[in-house]
Amino acid sequence: MTLARRVFFTLPFALLIATPADAAPKRAALGSWDGRWVGAWGGSQPTVQIVKGGKLVAYEFNGQTFPVASSQVTPSEIVYGKEVVVTLTRTGPNTAHATIKTSQGDGTAELTRQ
Repeated sequence: MTLARRVFFTLPFALLIATPADAAPKRAALGSWDGRWVGAWGGSQPTVQIVKGGKLVAYEFNGQTFPVASSQVTPSEIVYGKEVVVTLTRTGPNTAHATIKTSQGDGTAELTRQ
């Protein structure tokens, strides 16, 4: 079998094997939420959201730490609270946008994992 014939018969198989892996969309892995997510409500009131074991377990505000009994966690979002609802939305592996909704008004914060 000549070299040209070998290439002719083997090249299509090589392309079939290589194409699916190369065609797969490239997505950045966001990974775990675990860590201390630090930011400031309205850019001036410091806050920390603490995630351990895949659950939001506490937050810090005005120098005090408050436990969180339950939270809903997905790879892209964390939501907790009833009267005051806080939503953290993942914007990158170590960044998130937070919103807070209260009876006195709403606010936002940009968080960075430290």
